[in-house]
Amino acid sequence: MYWEDDKQDSSNEINSNVVDVSFRVECNKIAADHSYDLYKALLKKFPIIEKIDNLAIHSVYGAESGAGWERPETEIYLSKRTRFCIRTPIKYSEEFNSLNNETLNIGKYKMKFSKPTIKKLIITDTLFCRTVVVENNNNEEEFLKDINSSLSAMNIRVKKMLCGKEHIIKTPNKKLIGKTLLITDLEKQDSLKIQELGIGIGKLFGCGIFLPHKSIAPVAISKDNE
Repeated sequence: MYWEDDKQDSSNEINSNVVDVSFRVECNKIAADHSYDLYKALLKKFPIIEKIDNLAIHSVYGAESGAGWERPETEIYLSKRTRFCIRTPIKYSEEFNSLNNETLNIGKYKMKFSKPTIKKLIITDTLFCRTVVVENNNNEEEFLKDINSSLSAMNIRVKKMLCGKEHIIKTPNKKLIGKTLLITDLEKQDSLKIQELGIGIGKLFGCGIFLPHKSIAPVAISKDNE
């Protein structure tokens, strides 16, 4: 754990040039480890995704995913409210509208996408990422030190961080080993920067993508159960 008490600055919200393109999803279930298959399906339709700086592909999560701190071993069951998002610089957002009413093969599963909408990034002092992958992750102290170094390179001074359970993303060539991460007491500008740039590697596989978070309770529960 990395925790330092301090007061947060109340500066004005900053507009972002990065957005989430969000789709409704029609699919009953999907493999828990579907990130690489999802990337390959999208790459086939949108070869441009590998050329767009800071583009990130959100993984799909269902009710059984435990807010990301825990997830099923084999399959995730999805509800009608499930959404899929691509985080992209806004100037490329219209590129993905052609995914509307398309059905893609995600491994052995079929997923239909519809009704794309633009979601602006939310500026909040607490961010959560389901899987952060960095080079040094053999233990919690090493992992948080590497995260802190990455943030320092972005001119961000971290006050409070907490990591949770380990997740593994499989690709044909290697395994990406990451951990859940919560960062809180962030300045507004820093919160925006982390969401725009992400942390670590594997953003096309759902890693390093930060979302607004209201409470550290799920983290504490997960840590207590380890």
